[in-house]
Amino acid sequence: MNEAPNLIQQLLKALAEHSELVTEAIRGPVSTGGKRNKGVDTLIRMRALMPVDEDTYYLNPLLREFIGDFVVSYGAFRQLAQLDMPIRQLRLEFDNLREFRREGSLRDADRAMDRLDEAVVRIGFFMDQNLQMLGAKVTTNFGDVDSVAGKIRENKFYIEEVRRFSRQIVSLNAKVQEMEREAIGLQLPEVRRLLNVRILSRLTDWTARIGDIQRVVSKNLFALRQIEQRQRNLANVALWLSKNRMSDGFELEVTTEAAKRLATPVGLVTTWYVDVADNDMAVTQGILAAAKRLPPIIVTSKPAPIASPEVLSTKQAVVEPAVVPIDELIDAYVEHIRHLDHHADGHPVSMLQWRERFGEVYGLEQTVTDEEWLLYACAQIASAGLPVEVLARPRAPGEYNDIFTDARARQLNSMSAALSP
Repeated sequence: MNEAPNLIQQLLKALAEHSELVTEAIRGPVSTGGKRNKGVDTLIRMRALMPVDEDTYYLNPLLREFIGDFVVSYGAFRQLAQLDMPIRQLRLEFDNLREFRREGSLRDADRAMDRLDEAVVRIGFFMDQNLQMLGAKVTTNFGDVDSVAGKIRENKFYIEEVRRFSRQIVSLNAKVQEMEREAIGLQLPEVRRLLNVRILSRLTDWTARIGDIQRVVSKNLFALRQIEQRQRNLANVALWLSKNRMSDGFELEVTTEAAKRLATPVGLVTTWYVDVADNDMAVTQGILAAAKRLPPIIVTSKPAPIASPEVLSTKQAVVEPAVVPIDELIDAYVEHIRHLDHHADGHPVSMLQWRERFGEVYGLEQTVTDEEWLLYACAQIASAGLPVEVLARPRAPGEYNDIFTDARARQLNSMSAALSP
C-alpha cells in the first residue's frame, strides 16, 4: 500500500513526459523508430500502450475513454455505458454490509460501506458520462459521419440505445427504492441517506434529460429521412436528364409551309360579362337593350282569402283498453295481498297456488302454462310496487342457469301503512 502513491506518480510523470506519443495514439496507432523507442517502451511498461501487431501499438481503451470524455470527443456508433453490472454490484455490496452488521464484524462493515459508496459514485459517473456523450452527439447532429444514410443509421442506433438506457434507469429506481426500504428496517440511516442524496434525488433530472434527448433524436431522424427522400428524387431527375436524348433540345428544319401551319390563327369564343356597377354609357345602353328583349311580366290577380275551417267538435272519444283474463287474475292477486287482514304481517302467497285455485275461473287452465304465468306475473306484480321472491331449485351438475319453481309476493308493513286509507 505504501508503494501505490509512488507508482501513481511514476505513471502520471510518464504520461506527462511522453504526452506527444499519447496525443498521437489518440488519433491512431503508433510505432517505434528513432528517439521514440524509449517513450514507447515506457508507456508499454505502464500499460498505457498495448501491442496489437508487429511494431503497432494502440492506446489503452480505458485511457482513451477518459481522455475522450475530457475533450468531449466521441466516435460514431459508440455504445452507452450499461448500468446492469453497476446495479448488481451495488446490490451485492449492500447485502455484504447487511451480513457484516449482523455478524458484528465492524471493520468488514466499514470496508463494505466504502465499497457501497464507490458503487454509488460509479453509477453516477456512468449516468453523467452517457448524458454528456448524448448531448455532444445531439449538438453536432451526429456529425462524425458524412453520408445521409450513415446519419440515419446512427440516429436509429442511438434511439435504441436511449430506449435501453431508459429501461435501465427504471430498473435502477426500483432497486434503489427496495434497498432504501430495507435500510430503514435494518437501521442503516447512513445507507438510506447515501441512496437518497446520490441517486434518488437525481433520478428525476436524469429521466427528464433522457426524454429531451430522445425527442431530439427522433426529430433528427425524421428530418434526415426527408433529406434522403429529396436526394433520391434529385438523383432520379439527374439520371433521367442524363439518359434523355432530348433534354438539351433538338434541331428542326422549319420551312415556309410549316411556319404557316404552325402560325395559323385560331378564333377563341369569348363571353361578355356585364358589370352592373359600371356607370359607363355603353354598359348602361347594353343593359337596357338586353332588358327590352326579356318577355313582359305577367301580372296575376290576387287570390281570394281562404276561410278558416270551422271546428264542429273537439270532444275525443276515450277507448278503454280491454283487460285480458291473465291481467284480471294478477289484479285479483295484488288486491288479495294488499287488503286481506291475514296478509298484513307480510306472509307470502304462492303465485302458482293462486293460479291453480282461480285460473279456471278466469279461463286460464288450458291457455297459459305455469312458466308463462310465473314470468309474466312476476314482472307485473313487481311493477305494482310489491316485492317478489323467486323460489329456485338447486342447480344440477352441468347446469349454469337457475330454474325457479314458484314465486311469492309479500306486503311489507311500511307499505301497508302507506297504502291504507
